[in-house]
Amino acid sequence: MARLQRQAFKLASAPHVKRPKKKAVKARTPLALPPVAVSTGAGLWQNLIHKVAPSRTELLGRLAYSLYRPVGGSMQGLPLVVMLHGCQQTAHEMAMGSRMNRLADGKGFAVLYPQQTKRVQALRCWRWFQPDAAHGFAEADAIADLVRTVVKRYKLDAGRIYVAGLSAGAGMAGLVVLRHPQLFAAVAMHSGAVLGEAHTPGGGMRVMRRGTLQDPASLVDPLIDNRNGFAGMPALILHGLRDHLVAPRNARQLAQQFVHVNWAVPIGNGGLPVYPLGKAVVMAAGTHREYQREDFLMGRKVMVRLCLIKAIGHGWSGGDDKLKFNAREGPKASLLIWQFFVNHRRAP
Repeated sequence: MARLQRQAFKLASAPHVKRPKKKAVKARTPLALPPVAVSTGAGLWQNLIHKVAPSRTELLGRLAYSLYRPVGGSMQGLPLVVMLHGCQQTAHEMAMGSRMNRLADGKGFAVLYPQQTKRVQALRCWRWFQPDAAHGFAEADAIADLVRTVVKRYKLDAGRIYVAGLSAGAGMAGLVVLRHPQLFAAVAMHSGAVLGEAHTPGGGMRVMRRGTLQDPASLVDPLIDNRNGFAGMPALILHGLRDHLVAPRNARQLAQQFVHVNWAVPIGNGGLPVYPLGKAVVMAAGTHREYQREDFLMGRKVMVRLCLIKAIGHGWSGGDDKLKFNAREGPKASLLIWQFFVNHRRAP
């Protein structure tokens, strides 16, 4: 799989070749997703297209997405969870594997699944590894624009908007909240790489294998759109200790980055920031769901939580292992994510 990703990264960074024009056909949704009846929930699954402002990215003014309306009628006033798939996944596979729609039916929230396209990246990877105006930043901005539109259209609760992602989706979730912190109340990153080290596809592969050799905190500030106006961002990081695709050290480095953005307040004039110590505990010890949880508290509230999962590799913990990038073992990641999200609210 790593070899395929390297090939795809090369393809993604190569210039596009012009092809002969084809006869015009009726526009269709660029997603080959299964019908509504198999959306893994009792609510309504829709495949849609969002028009975004033209930019220098290959998105070319449109972003495909799927929207899940939980059973129960109107979405007015509901929270929204945005789910970003990983490489070689579709929005529907993300929904199937994570079982997030079933949880949405029980807890009462809507779920939004933006969809990367092969036309932009050969393996459908969100380009967290190219944080610039033509690639990763443009995709993050398009996702944020889609979220604002959906929240306004369906009158969702603007104070309870959350984003979660797996692998490349975790990296993109991080970029989205750093660029649009006023929009989201919290972020969850599952099996993601440290942010800000990679600036090319090859650099992304190196970071995945070994993390960064620099101070992680020093890498994250340049990614924030407005550091002076950044009010912090609660973050949950989950990672399998058997992950051979994205080295587990990335998880602790991500935690360091989000501790930094939440606590980087100098003492006095020109002093160094003071960071809290994590409080660690082993959960579900001796079972196939065992994981180590480390919390960084602001008062009594958990602002950053790191979960290192003992028995899984590169996949969604407690997911549907019939699908790739999902593990039957480990705690149910979707539930852990929702339990973390529900404790955070952003002032609209």
